[in-house]
Amino acid sequence: MTVQPIPGLSFWPQFIGLRERSLLSLLFIVLFFLTGQVYALGDGPRAYWVVPKDMNFLNPMWISLDSNHGLDDALVLDDAEFDTDIFALMYTRTLSVGGNLGGISVILPGGKLEGGLAGTAFQGESSGLGDLNAIGVVSLFGAPAMEAKEFSSFVPNTALDLLFAVTAPTGEYDADETINLGSNRWSFRFGMPFIHYFQTGLGKTTTLELQPSVTFFTKNDEVAGAVNELEQDPIYKLEAHLTHDFNPMFWGSIDALYTSGGETILDGIDQDNSQRSFQAGLTLGAYFSKSTGVYVTYGEVLSHNDNAQDGSGYRVVFKYIY
Repeated sequence: MTVQPIPGLSFWPQFIGLRERSLLSLLFIVLFFLTGQVYALGDGPRAYWVVPKDMNFLNPMWISLDSNHGLDDALVLDDAEFDTDIFALMYTRTLSVGGNLGGISVILPGGKLEGGLAGTAFQGESSGLGDLNAIGVVSLFGAPAMEAKEFSSFVPNTALDLLFAVTAPTGEYDADETINLGSNRWSFRFGMPFIHYFQTGLGKTTTLELQPSVTFFTKNDEVAGAVNELEQDPIYKLEAHLTHDFNPMFWGSIDALYTSGGETILDGIDQDNSQRSFQAGLTLGAYFSKSTGVYVTYGEVLSHNDNAQDGSGYRVVFKYIY
């Protein structure tokens, strides 16, 4: 794995040795480990890369959605219009789990949700903290847990992970209000992120990433209005990314997300509203230094049934390693 100096970036020496180049490569690789759930836009590209153990990541992010759902993208209301602006802070620590690479992340979102169904009582706004999200990932194969020095000579090929995420009902919620930032229920997500490296090296890396997952939900027994209890069937998702380095500074990704399932049950009555949608997007990322970077994603729903997500959104994620 080698790197080339970028004209105009003074923090890159014009001549560096093999060992230093390898270390620079791994530092930029770990900029994009475990981005975590970012709601309607999925986990994102380069979220589950093979990286060294004992690394710390701090990721501030901004998410803006114009859609027919709130922060909880599992609950969709056809013909509704919501504007959601979220600022979230994510912390990640990588570690060894039985000799394989693992990671633990915590995401705390906060922001504002406003909108609803025009001309009805179902509209308003909610602001404050959203539901807390925790994520655990462990490699099944292809990603041994290594110190940074050992990792600098490692060439990844194909890796498969096991993912478990839990969302706790800690967000702003009032059963007397029709619009809420929080969901007042627990959710549990299981996934198996897969990644294949066609080529590696800073400025050269190309990957194919697949992230199948299923999410289960507990009941919400404090629902606004005449409904006493809301249940929801599992939601299935398949996320895909084809990523490529344009040069040592910039990279991009073609993104796709397919969603199905999630029929709701109100007071024991099936609503016959299973979702089916396909979303596509583009991502552009940049490295600013050995420890900082950023990427921007735009995603839009291209096809859907009457009960599924519709709309578009932006995501900006900053990366800091320490």
